[in-house]
Amino acid sequence: MDFTKPVPGQDFVNALPDAGCIVMAANIRVTHSARGIMMAAQELDAAVMFEIAKSEIGYTAQPPKEFADRIIKTAQELEFNQPYVIHGDHITIKENTPQAVSEGEQLIRDEIAAGFTSFAIDASHNFNAEAQDVRQQLADNIEITTKLAGLIPETAGLEVEVGEVGKKDPETGQQALTSVEEAETFVKAVTDAGFSPNLLATNNGTSHGNIYDEQGNVVEQVGIDIDRTKAIADAISSYGVYVAQHGITGTPLNLMHLLIGAGVFKGNVGTNWQNIALETMPQELVSRMEDWTLSSEHAEKLKAKKPGISRGELIGKNIKHSIKEFKDEIDALPEEAVAKIDEATKKSALDFLQAFKAEGTAGKVKSYIESK
Repeated sequence: MDFTKPVPGQDFVNALPDAGCIVMAANIRVTHSARGIMMAAQELDAAVMFEIAKSEIGYTAQPPKEFADRIIKTAQELEFNQPYVIHGDHITIKENTPQAVSEGEQLIRDEIAAGFTSFAIDASHNFNAEAQDVRQQLADNIEITTKLAGLIPETAGLEVEVGEVGKKDPETGQQALTSVEEAETFVKAVTDAGFSPNLLATNNGTSHGNIYDEQGNVVEQVGIDIDRTKAIADAISSYGVYVAQHGITGTPLNLMHLLIGAGVFKGNVGTNWQNIALETMPQELVSRMEDWTLSSEHAEKLKAKKPGISRGELIGKNIKHSIKEFKDEIDALPEEAVAKIDEATKKSALDFLQAFKAEGTAGKVKSYIESK
C-alpha cells in the first residue's frame, strides 16, 4: 500500500488500543516543520498526525487543500511511506448561530475534499453556566457537535471537546477544569445521537502556546491535573473514547509518562515547532517578523489588555500572525536554511516521540490496515 498518503483516523485508534503510548499530533504553522517530524517518525517507526486548526488556517495562510497537498508532497519527497493522519484541529464554533455553524460545515467539507482523514469539532465555548443541570449547560455544545458530526466520514477520526482549553473562572481566576460529570454527560449525549467519537479534548489545566514570566521568559507548563485527566479517561472509556491532550508545548518531557498513565492517547504539539523555526530561520527575516509583530493590531490589543507586558511576551504571543505576512519568503528559504530547520525539528521530534513511547506504533498501524 501507498502510505505516503494519509490513512483514516479511525485506523489509529483501532490499531493502538491500550498501547501505552501517546500519538503525537503536530500543528504545522511553518510549512517546513513537517520535514523534521517525518524524519524523526521514520527513524523511530512512530505513528504521527499532522494537523491545522481553523485559526491557524487564517494566520498562516494555509487553506485545507494547500495544507494537505504540502504534507503529502513532503511525505513523497522524503519517501515517508508509513501511516500518518491529516487532522482538522479545532474546527471552532464559538456561538450557536446559523452563520457560525454554517462556517464550520463549510470548513469540514473543504477539509474532506482536501483529503483530511480526521476532524476535531470544537463547540466548547458554548456553555450556559446559568442552566439548572449539566445536560442543559452543555445543550448548545451537544447540538452543534452532533450536527457537524453528521458530515464526518465513518472511517475518519472524530475528536470532540468539552470545557474550553485554557478557560479561567472569572470569579477566582483559576482554571475552570472540565468535570467528570461534564465529560461523561457530553460523550453520552453525542453517542446517544448516533455518533462514535474517538477522542475527547478537555480543559484539564493546560493552555495553548508558550507561558511567560514577568520578564518575558518562557517557563515550563506544569498545570495539567493528572488525577482529573485519569478520572475523565476512566469515565469515558466504556464509550470507546480516549483523551486528547492539548497544549503540550512547555510541559517537561520527563512528565509525559504521567499523561500516558492518565489515559491520554493523542498529544497536540504546536507552538514548539513554530519556536524552533523562528530560532533557526535567518535572523534578518525573523527580525523583520518581530518588527511587524510589535507594530501590529494584535500587539496593540494585548498591550491594552495587559499593560506593562514585556517585549518578549508581546512578540511570543503574537508573532504567529506574521507567518501569513512573510509566508512567501518563508516558503522560499534556501536549502541550507531549510536544512537547519530540519535538523533542529528532528531532534525535538525524536525527544517527544520517545517521551510519548511511540516507537514502533507506525508498524502496528500498518499491520492493522494490511490485515483488514
